[in-house]
Amino acid sequence: MKKKRALSLANLVFLIPVILLSFFMWNDYKRYIENIDDYLPSLERTYMLDGGKKLIGFSNDDRFGEQYDVYLFDTGTETIIKKTAIRTNFQSGLGPAAYQQDGIIIPTYDDTLGLQLNYFHSTGGVEELAQGTMHIPSAWSSSIYSWRGRLIVAGESPGSEWYVAQVKDGKLDKVNLGEKGLLPARPVRVDEVHGSFKNDQAVPMFSVSLKDDRTALVSGILDKKGDLSVLLEKKDEGTFAAQDRAGAHFAKVFGFNNAKLVRENGNYPEEASFYNANEKQWGTAVPTPKPVYQARIFLLNDEELLIAGSTAEDELNGTVIGYVFNEKSGKFQDATVLLEQLPYENLENSETEFHKQLGSDILYYRGGDLAAGYVDMEIQKAKVFSKDQVEGWMVTEDETKVSLQSFWNYAKQGGAIIINWAVWVFIGLFSFLGLAIAPRMLVRSRMKKMRAGQHIQARIIDMQESGLYVNEQPQVRFIVQFEDEGQRKEVEIKQVISYLNPIQIGDTVTISYNRKKHKAVFITEEDLKHAAQESKPVLIDAVLTRIEHYGKVNRGQALQLHFTAEGRDYPVPVVQPFGFEYRTGERANLILIQGMVRIFRYGNEGTVKTSDQLSLQGEIIHMQKMPIIIEHKQLMLLEVMISRGADRIRKANSLFVPENLSVNVGTVIPVSMEIDDLQKETRLLQGKQGAAKVLSVHFEGTKGERPLANITAEKDGVIYQIKQTIEPVYGVEVGDELWIAYDEGTREAMIINYSSR
Repeated sequence: MKKKRALSLANLVFLIPVILLSFFMWNDYKRYIENIDDYLPSLERTYMLDGGKKLIGFSNDDRFGEQYDVYLFDTGTETIIKKTAIRTNFQSGLGPAAYQQDGIIIPTYDDTLGLQLNYFHSTGGVEELAQGTMHIPSAWSSSIYSWRGRLIVAGESPGSEWYVAQVKDGKLDKVNLGEKGLLPARPVRVDEVHGSFKNDQAVPMFSVSLKDDRTALVSGILDKKGDLSVLLEKKDEGTFAAQDRAGAHFAKVFGFNNAKLVRENGNYPEEASFYNANEKQWGTAVPTPKPVYQARIFLLNDEELLIAGSTAEDELNGTVIGYVFNEKSGKFQDATVLLEQLPYENLENSETEFHKQLGSDILYYRGGDLAAGYVDMEIQKAKVFSKDQVEGWMVTEDETKVSLQSFWNYAKQGGAIIINWAVWVFIGLFSFLGLAIAPRMLVRSRMKKMRAGQHIQARIIDMQESGLYVNEQPQVRFIVQFEDEGQRKEVEIKQVISYLNPIQIGDTVTISYNRKKHKAVFITEEDLKHAAQESKPVLIDAVLTRIEHYGKVNRGQALQLHFTAEGRDYPVPVVQPFGFEYRTGERANLILIQGMVRIFRYGNEGTVKTSDQLSLQGEIIHMQKMPIIIEHKQLMLLEVMISRGADRIRKANSLFVPENLSVNVGTVIPVSMEIDDLQKETRLLQGKQGAAKVLSVHFEGTKGERPLANITAEKDGVIYQIKQTIEPVYGVEVGDELWIAYDEGTREAMIINYSSR
């Protein structure tokens, strides 16, 4: 009887804080309802669609910063039709927009997939046009242009191939500037011709610097066949003269009137005027139905532009007025019913946009003030929606008053009160279930799951709190992606984590995966240390039976080697440098670690001892994605700083990395080195350094996937011997000039930097 009273009293003690916290939470919840506007998602951009019937908004309130939430609204009912998400990296933002075929294309950038061309249809569907084929530099937004309804991209692929791409009518076309016959020499740099995308020229253009020191001008747009127009700058021709000549040539090729361009005239009162670019002469003012002063020009499509400005010569004394002008027919459409709702300052804002598809009477507007609007010029109906107005559509009536929906939204915000209330409720429930039995059951279950699965590297692609708390720590629902037996898979894992644990989307983790049940659990650092003590890597004696070729990489060749052992095929991707050759029929020692196979030694008769290997850590200080992917593995060239105590060694190391794994500068990766190699390289790095010329190169198989080379090099008349593994992406050839560390006494040396050839 006494035990029952003690148990009841203990449960009552747990309920006291629950009751108090419930009172505090109720008051906090009512304050949340009163200030609901402070908790709404913030829209970064809004655009009109479907003739003004729909509006699309973009929000980047995701705390991990790796996606934009995209809302499609019905402007008639002021409700959300659909919510989707598009990928982006941490700080990329949104690129310029283009309306095409009753939809809109908005670029974003993702570190893994590169440029994303997101094509939003007015029906709510979205498709991505680039499909991971357009990797451009991190300053990506400066390489993308919106011009007369097209999207133009100029960039350099990871393989140093310059290209110009165009999206028109929902179709992506791409031209490699290095294709044979297009240019007389290899392109080495591409720059926008200043002002050509801002109506200084009839057709935008790029200046292409060639390897032979000549300059070519190429059109910024493609013709119906998907081709560029090219013009070479003459030897004694000035830069501006060449650009003017190219402007006239490109205008003729693409059907624009270079003698009658519509431009902003800088002379007060700044009416839009015709300009003859061939003769460099200004013509008369464009005869708009009513005068438009302080005019600004917005290019819309291949035939039309918007002339917008003030009704008065001094814009402070007038209102905004404007007309859509068809340059071919000479006809005007009045857009004033929309423009008169805007302050004149919006016309001078660099973020203000106007869009119109040829043949449509709808003119769309997006302002730097985050407003969006449209005008139907046939019936003279216009509407402008402010950012605050649209964000108000994201709240239903139930969310603005006491209801289950608003309480759930409040709870999802988290906060100290919610967390503590949930913790104490959980403690109360936990006390009834048995504090002594549950932990032991959880430990046994977890250990059983770990023993039943395969240890695999995975990447977190999504994570959300489940709403459950254990010891004031949240349970999180993770979605991880990984590669197993050549297939890309995803699995859900629920794990209680600490708020101090900096886990985030994109992190690489180790899991134990049960193939039969398609379930997995995380493996902690302590688990890995324990597993490393109990498990040993497996060495496999195999024969090279087949070689697949995947193209050139710098001075090497990308290969997929197929080794056979006991009737099983083991594929290993490698880079073969010049002067070294993998041959079928030769034997190799492979090493199998946690389901991954790599070459331990090939073509080298030395004794195989894994005990001679040191397990070190290396920090990635620079990385470059190479244009080779073999079975979902991306070739990356990494510069790694290896540390052991006070000693530091920098190495170039190419590696085929599964596409689902995130590798970035600052990532720490495991590195294996033989003890003798580490000691020799550490010793040589403490000596002198300098340039040396390669006299001979001989190979003795490989260590790992790196060929082992015997190199003779000459510096200042002295011969030095280099015996080390080389980076196959760079390779070493006779005549190369290397930067070496050397010992004048022993005449030993090692490579620090490879030839720049």
